[in-house]
Amino acid sequence: MNRLVRLALVLLTAATVVSCGQPTAQKSIGVVAPLTGEGATYGASMKRGIELAMEGSGIKLIYEDDKLSPKDGVAAIQKLISLDNVSIVYGSAASGVTSAIVPIADQNKVVLFSSISTADSLNNAGPYFFRNVPANSIQGKTAAEFVANTLKGHTVAIFNKNDEYGTNLASSFRQHVRALGLQIAYDSSYQPTDTDFRNQLLKIKNAGVDAVFIPGNYQDTGIILKQASELGITAVWIGGDGSYSPSLLQYAGPAAEGFICTIMAVDQTTPMYKDFESRFLKAYGRKPDVYDTYAYEAGLILRQLVEKGGANYKQILDSTTFNSFSGPLKFVNGQVDRAYGLVQVKNGQFVPR
Repeated sequence: MNRLVRLALVLLTAATVVSCGQPTAQKSIGVVAPLTGEGATYGASMKRGIELAMEGSGIKLIYEDDKLSPKDGVAAIQKLISLDNVSIVYGSAASGVTSAIVPIADQNKVVLFSSISTADSLNNAGPYFFRNVPANSIQGKTAAEFVANTLKGHTVAIFNKNDEYGTNLASSFRQHVRALGLQIAYDSSYQPTDTDFRNQLLKIKNAGVDAVFIPGNYQDTGIILKQASELGITAVWIGGDGSYSPSLLQYAGPAAEGFICTIMAVDQTTPMYKDFESRFLKAYGRKPDVYDTYAYEAGLILRQLVEKGGANYKQILDSTTFNSFSGPLKFVNGQVDRAYGLVQVKNGQFVPR
């Protein structure tokens, strides 16, 4: 076979591969998550859930660590967008990080999808931002109604982390407890770098409240619970979904017992959930938590986008009703209408309340 004939055969083979519609480049999804440092348990849940959802799909996941920092989040998404085959980014966990990277996703027409960020400021944040988690306004209402209707409380304290998540959730709780006729006897915040809360906790103790709402992350919450126990405060402690982590128990120790927090609702009776739980147990040797569950659901949605093909992933998200762990899921301006539930620490474990 002469050289010209061999060259013709090579060219013919290449043309045949393209004409048969086989992909010329691997499909990829970028992931911006807190993989190290404060908030790493959120990133670990995101990673477990989305990797299980992508199993067998051939879709490549490209990770960038935001360290729970808006600055690092911006650098992470810019790096991912610079890759030609990334037009979907999954992330992030912290609302503050997600808020910082939404404009970059919009500018580049890249779908940004979060399964954890709950701040109300992300409602209609941008046309390319979507989330399968409901907003803080629903979460604050859930906590307020629990205090008023279940605890039959009359006075509350609010002690929130002074960041976008904590401030927003405290505002929602404040609004709803006032509407329910409860008295706010103490209302203050702490800085993200604070580790000694005893002065504020003594004021809460002297206020004699029935319940204390402490929206923050699991590390802050764990330390607050431990110091409150040492001071002999007997009020009921309630947090937001940011407190939901096994690491809370490490920081708080026995003081975590009885702690309550709001968390996204999951219907564990459905065949979809039972299949997921079985696959998760096999893959990771333990039952999934709620963040694992929502990350897996997000992964299934993003996988469906890629497998449907085409370039307009936003249009697919806007026009499709997806299966979810709480029934049919439809995005309206990137948002979903879903409920929050409550969990409580009992015998060292989070259990539904």
